[in-house]
Amino acid sequence: MGASDAAETAEKLFSAGRVVIFTHERPDGDAVGSAFGLRALLRGNGVEADLVFPEPPPVRYREFTGEPDTPTGHYDAAVVLDCATEIRIGKGIYEPRQLADTLFNLDHHGANSIAGDVELIDVKAAATSLLVWEVAAAAGANIPVAAATLLMLGLMTDTGSFRFSNTDARALRAAAGLLDCGAELDRIVNAVYFSKPRNQQLFEAEVVTGCTRLLCGGRLALAGLDESIFKKYGFSMADGEGVIDLLREIDGAVIALLYYRKGEHWKCSLRSKDAAFPVGPLARSLGGGGHEMAAGITLDAPSAAALEAMLVDRIGSMLDSAKKE
Repeated sequence: MGASDAAETAEKLFSAGRVVIFTHERPDGDAVGSAFGLRALLRGNGVEADLVFPEPPPVRYREFTGEPDTPTGHYDAAVVLDCATEIRIGKGIYEPRQLADTLFNLDHHGANSIAGDVELIDVKAAATSLLVWEVAAAAGANIPVAAATLLMLGLMTDTGSFRFSNTDARALRAAAGLLDCGAELDRIVNAVYFSKPRNQQLFEAEVVTGCTRLLCGGRLALAGLDESIFKKYGFSMADGEGVIDLLREIDGAVIALLYYRKGEHWKCSLRSKDAAFPVGPLARSLGGGGHEMAAGITLDAPSAAALEAMLVDRIGSMLDSAKKE
């Protein structure tokens, strides 16, 4: 079947009798919003839908989600949302192809390598939650308030509350449509932006004052987080989706780099606030992925110093090369 538009995807998805939904590990707001939003949407339109979630959602989103499901039996369709590679689906506990006859792949990341029978992949879409909204609109579906709220949550978090460069007229039209369907904007804002735990505030304060350095003439804001800071404040990066934005906010910084050790590997997040300096190509060249302006990498390095040296060299070369052009 292959590539589809929203109308074709809607026709095939809403005609399925049983659907199972997947998203990626370390779920962010868009993964949470699109996955739980689609489940609420399908159930609100008479489709039996279950959701496999790879790990507990970040604390700030849990009041919106309810519990994920344990798959039972065989499904007509499996839907993978907001995930560019199979290795990030559900940590291998359940395999979409083993549970369903047809695989739907809805995503807005570049270089998506998941081969779906029905694919709706649009790198110009601000969020996967936006694609789910467009599929629902194409189907003329009933949009329950819970679904509208979850999809708005995903759209807001992936656009930085409509501050990031992926915000366009299409995203704002979707937001207006979701509000027309009853999306609870105040509830999202209060839960996601105005209910930060005190330990997270203290953690973030030390990230800024004790861990962040400006390199490459102030154009690179870098923070390496030692295990001790997580223990000190009882904080986990599972709830740290917006921490890197503290670096991106620094005046004069063009690229933000945050890294920390997880198990045997280093988790690295990259952000750019200038389209002339995209971080997506750098991430992909090192086996990572994401968007042009927001990307991530899992790397092996013998030490933090070795990791920094490699990344700073590459980022510095990129900044200097683009500057000369």
